[in-house]
Amino acid sequence: MPQPLTLLNERRFLGTGLLLSAALALSSCETSEQQEETIQPIAIHQNNWNDTDEQLVLHTLQSGQAGGATTVLNAGFDAFNQPATNLTGSNASAHQAGKQTFDLTFDLALLDPIWIQDACSDCHVGGGRSRAPRVGTNNVPQLLFRLSMPGQNEQGENNPVPGFGNQLQPVHIDPVTKQRVTTNGPEGQVTTTYVEETRKLKDGGSVSLRRPSYTFSKPLPAGAEVSPRIGSNVAGLGLLEAVSEGTILNMAARQRQANAEDPKQNPATGRVNMVWDYTTNSRRLGRFGWKAGQPSVQQQNAGAFNGDMAITTPLFPIEPGETAPRASGVDLSTAELTAVTAFINTLGVPAVRNTSGNQKILKEGLTLFLKAQCDACHVPRLQTGNLPGFPEVSNQVITPFTDLLLHDMGPDLADNRPEFNANGQEWRTAPLWGLGLSQATSGHTLLLHDGRARNVTEAILWHGGEAQRSRKFFQEEMSAQEREQLLAFINSL
Repeated sequence: MPQPLTLLNERRFLGTGLLLSAALALSSCETSEQQEETIQPIAIHQNNWNDTDEQLVLHTLQSGQAGGATTVLNAGFDAFNQPATNLTGSNASAHQAGKQTFDLTFDLALLDPIWIQDACSDCHVGGGRSRAPRVGTNNVPQLLFRLSMPGQNEQGENNPVPGFGNQLQPVHIDPVTKQRVTTNGPEGQVTTTYVEETRKLKDGGSVSLRRPSYTFSKPLPAGAEVSPRIGSNVAGLGLLEAVSEGTILNMAARQRQANAEDPKQNPATGRVNMVWDYTTNSRRLGRFGWKAGQPSVQQQNAGAFNGDMAITTPLFPIEPGETAPRASGVDLSTAELTAVTAFINTLGVPAVRNTSGNQKILKEGLTLFLKAQCDACHVPRLQTGNLPGFPEVSNQVITPFTDLLLHDMGPDLADNRPEFNANGQEWRTAPLWGLGLSQATSGHTLLLHDGRARNVTEAILWHGGEAQRSRKFFQEEMSAQEREQLLAFINSL
């Protein structure tokens, strides 16, 4: 297995030692501070290319080790549902225990009164990506809607919508038949329709994009804010949690510096989202969710259990639609929630494809990726720090293609719903690793926060705001052959 590569030039960062929440470690493990380490996030901007950097990224990709030592050699339907290759010992046992809960179809008595799905794996099929509804159908099974009224509470969280809360739950138990039903619920349903729009390409070709619209069967109050969301791949989340806060802050600082020096050439100005951590009862850097609204895998899991399945935990003990914890206690114990977190944290990342034989795909594709400045936000190569309790994901060189920062993506992708510091046009940079496996794992290639893009080409053409320069390069400057080379590269990650 290749050893982590060291960058020997001026693009070196020093990460800061920051305390991670004790809830992220297994109950049998002690927490400790992240060690200071030399971090090498590599984003190679068009105006100051460095051959050493480009060759280092290419070398890492050609090794195939997208997730460092966690990398799994599986490109099939369960590619995102494999334990890390380096998983051993007590974490292996915790992984299996957490997987059982992740795959569990919960009893209706626990899901009652309102919910969205019966199991984690109902949205994250095989650990993969959810899909958006087909034309004219409601939001079940895999598209959810975050709701809010303008304003935030003391923790910075969105105000709930009266009668709906912070998320639409369309599934309920019929009072007569006592069966699970998805119609005529207390919060109603949402029907999705699309309008096709044409985008012209340099060579005279065109691409049709679909713009979604949503109709609520039960009208929302005036001023209500709505954000449609589909679920993302769960593999690699532990590695992303292991990236030190210092690394993320340094990437934001470098982007701001480059933008100040030449805003036209360097439009990316990513920033962090500071969110509420229910374990420490304080603000922390957010990194998970479409707007980086969760600080940890543990809280991301607990929030999904509560909002999507009405399953309560010690972090979120109140059922949707209710105002106080039930006397019977929570549905999942701390130990069960911690096991699910261990399962997610120790999933392996599928290997980069096209690393043997025709490596031309990686070399030519990476060159185009850099020319388009996609790497300004989709940072190819990071090094993780130390995640207490999880040596599997600690100190790994990885290729997630994300900076975990918020970026203004323009009005076309805006949901106009803020989330902590994130405004209505900002989204966290989505990781690209494993993107080309969506058809095999999830049965579709739908992308973006609401699944509107049917493939990578459409997703790129929806980019605006800070990414407008990259989108224009793809649309107006690349030849058809170059576009195909870039797409082949992205689908190899």
